[in-house]
Amino acid sequence: MKAYISDLKEGFPVDSLFSVKYKRGVISYQNGWRFAFGASDKTGEIEVSFWGGRDRDSVQKAHDSFKEGDVVHVIGFVSVYKDKAKIDVNEGKGSISRATSFDLEDFLPESEKDLDGLYSELLAMVDSVREPGLKSLLDAFFRDEKLAAEFRRAPGAMYLHHAWLGGLLEHTVSVARIAREAAKCCGADVDLVTAGALLHDVGKMRELEVSTNIKIGEEGMLRGHTVLGEEMAREKARGVGLDEKLLLKLSHVILSHMGEMENGAPKKPMFVEAVIVHYSDELDTRASQFAKIRRETTTEDFRVYERHVGEVYLK
Repeated sequence: MKAYISDLKEGFPVDSLFSVKYKRGVISYQNGWRFAFGASDKTGEIEVSFWGGRDRDSVQKAHDSFKEGDVVHVIGFVSVYKDKAKIDVNEGKGSISRATSFDLEDFLPESEKDLDGLYSELLAMVDSVREPGLKSLLDAFFRDEKLAAEFRRAPGAMYLHHAWLGGLLEHTVSVARIAREAAKCCGADVDLVTAGALLHDVGKMRELEVSTNIKIGEEGMLRGHTVLGEEMAREKARGVGLDEKLLLKLSHVILSHMGEMENGAPKKPMFVEAVIVHYSDELDTRASQFAKIRRETTTEDFRVYERHVGEVYLK
């Protein structure tokens, strides 16, 4: 019977299947050799540590018996390190072996939201756009049957926020809600903000790959979703007669939505509509991160430190 990561408790034995999200190499420790890998299922992620003896070849053989994307059968026990649960596998007492029979639905997390309702809301936003070129561009994306199906299924990230099937749609609609209200308050171009918010993360459809888990693919790693998304928008714009100046501004909104170059933005936001989309994206991303940390942290303390966001108050 599948034991889900969200149900694992400190001290409990583990005998279940997990997807391999990443794998680290064999290294030495005080009593011999060890390695670690990231295990995931539809309820979350957890690190697994394999603790071997002084026979490096034996540990290396266990390490090489599976790869990223495989589903493995893990026998071990749950411990807690720095307020986070982990699985320890001791050589001779536990094991890790590649599984050939499994149910894929156990490993890919899915949105709990009404995706049909969210997509209807997204299309209503598209229909609210009055500028003909922007409206045609958005129709070309979101009313294309194949693209729409891909967009609805796509995750929003690999780890930090909306990292589940349907996450991209959830995040996009949320960002667009925030951005449209901000645009009205600031007297900004609501049509440009709407288009920028709806298209800001479309590059994640090409950045992220879905197998037994969610990870960044080779093209995504080398080019990034901001560049990929801007390229996708330009490709669609060629056939809809979008004004070149307006396309240039939309391109900037997409390219600058990450805000800072160290965060993956080729350019910083340089006008109000770009600023609005950037901070709307940041707000929804941060709120989702904090909610995820609160949901997954096991400590009874009122706070926890998380390396991506710092200290988080839990109560």
